[in-house]
Amino acid sequence: MGEITKDTVNSMEGYINKIQGVLSSRVVVENGEITEIHVLADSTRNAKQIARDVQSVIMAQFGIDINHKIVSVAQIDTGENLQGEQRLVFSSYSFINNGLTSEARVILTRGDEVFEGYAEGPNTASNKYKIIANATLDSISKLIPKNHLFLLEDVDIFNIAKNRIIVVGVTHVTNNQEELLTGSCLIKKDEGEAVVKATLDAVNRRVMSITSR
Repeated sequence: MGEITKDTVNSMEGYINKIQGVLSSRVVVENGEITEIHVLADSTRNAKQIARDVQSVIMAQFGIDINHKIVSVAQIDTGENLQGEQRLVFSSYSFINNGLTSEARVILTRGDEVFEGYAEGPNTASNKYKIIANATLDSISKLIPKNHLFLLEDVDIFNIAKNRIIVVGVTHVTNNQEELLTGSCLIKKDEGEAVVKATLDAVNRRVMSITSR
């Protein structure tokens, strides 16, 4: 990557602020290199995991391999409940256009565990959300037994009460049985993030049931 400009720093901070649990961030650049990254986060996630997520986001979005030791995480109690140990939560995602194809990477966490998924497909406007949803399901597949499959059926956007909502349909297949699972998420900041969260909303309870056996 070329010179790290002020706009680049602002963009980095924007991506970092999308990481689960992060409230704000500041990237410090000296002599053209990132020397410090300061993160303010709530207490819902492990500080080391947040630092690793920052490292992954900077690498995925900007191609810069930073040392996780330059990331300092300060945590405050915001009154939020801790995420259940068995529930998968959104950490970060990236989406890249490669001419005729596009690819997505999704990082989910469960406690201190990290699961990264990947998917690619034709580079069309209607296919973007499906690629992100499939990357989410690929991440989930790293956790569940091989005799359980989650297959994407559809992703759509609906307008309701002057808001836009992502709805995802996923089929859970096991032992010749099928069940349709659906999830939704209100689009607040980023459509891709909403796709990941809607996919998790569809399957999280079933994943928790499968992995707790």
